[in-house]
Amino acid sequence: MRRYGPALHSAGKFVEECLRRREDLAAVSQAIAGLSAGAEFRVQDTTVLEGKKIGCSICYKGDEWCAALAAGLEALGAYYGVENMICDDGDLNDETQTKQIENYIANQVDMIMVDPITFDGSSVALNKAVDAGIPIIVYDGAWAEGAEKAETTVTWDQKATGTITGEYFVEYIKANCGGKATIVELTNAVSTHCQERFIGLHEIIDKANAEGCEITFVGERYDSEGNREKAYNAISAIVEPYDFVISDVDNGAQGAVAALQALGKTDVKVLSMGAYGKEPFSKLYNNDPNYLACLNVDAWVLAQYIFDGAINYFSGVENVPQTNIALYMVDSSNVTDFWSDFE
Repeated sequence: MRRYGPALHSAGKFVEECLRRREDLAAVSQAIAGLSAGAEFRVQDTTVLEGKKIGCSICYKGDEWCAALAAGLEALGAYYGVENMICDDGDLNDETQTKQIENYIANQVDMIMVDPITFDGSSVALNKAVDAGIPIIVYDGAWAEGAEKAETTVTWDQKATGTITGEYFVEYIKANCGGKATIVELTNAVSTHCQERFIGLHEIIDKANAEGCEITFVGERYDSEGNREKAYNAISAIVEPYDFVISDVDNGAQGAVAALQALGKTDVKVLSMGAYGKEPFSKLYNNDPNYLACLNVDAWVLAQYIFDGAINYFSGVENVPQTNIALYMVDSSNVTDFWSDFE
């Protein structure tokens, strides 16, 4: 098993491995350019996936973190010799993802990797795959019947995502705002795992309020649908005063930052409960006046765990659900621990 740490950001050794296996270096190099500098990443010495057909659908490539995860999955598929590994874009649409899964079944793939857009939106198609004897790895999100029918689930603790963000936020307002703050919340409402993040966030905020903080919210949670333009429009339309914007996905956070800067509201701070890549990390590195912090889970480490699950299955090794992926709050004080290629 080969392990690569911070030096992997330059692509070096991993590209050499791909060269040895005569893979498409241009595609792999482009994918590896997204690796975070501080991640511990490894690949296995195995040929068990060579020639396998794997159908892969991700919820939305329009999100930078999801795009990085898709790139990681495709590069690892190439590395392990998977036949024409392509991660399809579900485009936040259950019908689109359902058709993708049905195509995988028709093409008689050996395995399906799926990032469900909603908890049960693709259940009919996934059950058809189960009936056809195709093993399923659920990743990032969750499937309503996954505990019983999926080979394994590879994700991270969504509630803890909100808990960690909430702890950072409360500590920040105690130190900088006298324990008082008014929040606008942005969400991708269709995503059940995004809603879990707010459960953890609100538990921390409720506890802080019970201990003397004064944290309030502007209206109901605004649905950005994971879309920057809709987040921009939502923030632009709010007339009530507020101090912070907290978004469950980074597209919402980036849309909020753009709107705030257009409005000249550089005193309002934005937190993202899920971000990765050059754009958010560059904002932190450059001390953007609005973008305060984000929670990071390394997309390439998640991709590694997904393929570990596939390797286990085809090697006859029992899989267990994987949810203990490391989570980190990143701000201007520590961003260089996670990224090195800034704008």
